[in-house]
Amino acid sequence: MTTQERIMEFFKSKNITDIQTDTDLFKGGYVNSLFALEIVMFLEKEFKIKIKNKDITEKNFRTIDSMAAVIEKYL
Repeated sequence: MTTQERIMEFFKSKNITDIQTDTDLFKGGYVNSLFALEIVMFLEKEFKIKIKNKDITEKNFRTIDSMAAVIEKYL
């Protein structure tokens, strides 16, 4: 399973099924600040990494593709 697929499964578990890996999650209203924190916690646990504060930016979390790029950097 790819990084994108693993992240997409997380969104599906939250009943967010109408997105693609390049969907702008902020413009689409899928992500707010509380859910963003939940996403960071999921990514750290799922991929066994610690995301640095400097990498927790709107740009890095705008799409599933951009989150996957951040994860790949840590792996």
